[in-house]
Amino acid sequence: MVSQDTASDLIDTLRGLVVRARAESVRQQFAGALPSALAMLLGHIARTEGHRPSMVAEELRVTQSALSRQVAQAESLGYVQRHPDPLDGRAALLSLTAAGNEALQRHRDAQARWVHDALADWSEDEARELADRLDRFSSAIDAHRSAAPARR
Repeated sequence: MVSQDTASDLIDTLRGLVVRARAESVRQQFAGALPSALAMLLGHIARTEGHRPSMVAEELRVTQSALSRQVAQAESLGYVQRHPDPLDGRAALLSLTAAGNEALQRHRDAQARWVHDALADWSEDEARELADRLDRFSSAIDAHRSAAPARR
């Protein structure tokens, strides 16, 4: 079992990574990359194409009004489109446009270059081991969240 001190160190390290990633995201925006929230939205829609906005809001853990503003922005940029839900004509489903797919790919390429350059002195095996361990950590967090009783 992991000690409390190790868990705290891990949280501190993850917070530091998030801060650095946010700073890099802002830097990349000045070079034409997508804002973080927009990139997250497009990435989620790409993975879950055909979900209703209400489901996307729930999955991203944002309010429906916040998601509505983000979707409106993405639509105005030509990145997202709505389609009628064949099961309920009153509802809409979200999907990416070709421009949305291209913008998301450019964003992902820029992020991958950033990580690639940062890990220039790592071996492929070291990087793969980190990716595998982070995936295992993410799965453990998901399993814990699913098993934990709902708190009010």
